[in-house]
Amino acid sequence: MGEVIENEESIDVPRPDQCHVTHLHRAFSPNIGADSALIVLNQEITIPRDVFISLWNAYGLKICADGGANRLYDISPTLVPDYIVGDLDSLKPDVKQWYESKGVEVIKQSTQYATDMQKAIDLVEVHYHYADAQERFDVSSLDTYDSLLTLHSSLNKTSRPQMLMVGAIDGRFDHTIQSISVMLKRIQLSPDSPIFFLTRTNLIFAIPKGLNYVDYTKTTFQSYNCGLLPLAGDTRLTTKGLKWDVIDWDSSLTGSVSTSNRLVGTDGIVVQCDKELIINVEMAHY
Repeated sequence: MGEVIENEESIDVPRPDQCHVTHLHRAFSPNIGADSALIVLNQEITIPRDVFISLWNAYGLKICADGGANRLYDISPTLVPDYIVGDLDSLKPDVKQWYESKGVEVIKQSTQYATDMQKAIDLVEVHYHYADAQERFDVSSLDTYDSLLTLHSSLNKTSRPQMLMVGAIDGRFDHTIQSISVMLKRIQLSPDSPIFFLTRTNLIFAIPKGLNYVDYTKTTFQSYNCGLLPLAGDTRLTTKGLKWDVIDWDSSLTGSVSTSNRLVGTDGIVVQCDKELIINVEMAHY
C-alpha cells in the first residue's frame, strides 16, 4: 500500500539530478524565441480578461479552433488570431467575415476523424515546420476535408512547440476526456514540449513516467491545492514536497487517488511515477 507522510507547510525540496523538469511559469511566459502557440477552443473564456490578454501577448502563434473564434470575438474583436481551423460548424458567419477582413487564414477541415483540437495542434506543428525552414506555408493548397492532417503526417517535424489551451476543460464531459487523452499522448510523444490547459480555477498538465521535478520558483504556487491524477492507468507514486507525501504508493481510479493535496515545497516538488500522470494546480489567485 505504501506510506503517507504529513509535512509542515513549507519544506525545502532539492531538484534531483537526471530528472525531467516541468517549469510551470512557462505556461504563462514561454521562453523568448521558442515556438509556442495559444489555442482557443469553443468554451466560454472564464479566465480574467487581463490574464487572457497577457497570455495572448506572451505566445507566438494564436489559433482558434472553430467556435473558439466566437469566444475570442466576445472577449475583444481587436484580438486577431493567425488562423481559424476546424469543420466550422460552430463559427458564426459574421465572426468569420470579420476575421477574414482582418487577414485571418480560415481553414476548413470537415473530416470527423479528428477533433477541432487535434486539427489545431496539427496546424501549429505544420506552421512551425515551414516557419523554421523559412518556407512559405501555402494554405490555399489545402482541400476542405483532411489535407491538413495528411500534410502533418507527411512532414519530418523537428519542432514540438509548447501549447497553452483555453477552453479544453468544462463543457461536455466526453470533450473533457478527449482533451485529457490528447494531453497524455502528447507527453508520451514529446515530454519536453508540454500542453497546458488553463481554466479559471486550474492549471492542468501532464508529466512523463520516471523521475520528475515540477518547478514553480517563478510563480506563486506554493501552498496551492493540487491533485495527482492517474488518468493514464495504475501507477506507483513517490513524492516530495506535498502536504501529504507518499512513498511507493499505489494509485488508480478504482483505488487510491491523491486529491485535495497541497504544494508545500518552497520551489517545487518531486514526483516519481511509473506511468504518465495528470496534475492539476488550483489557481487560487484568480
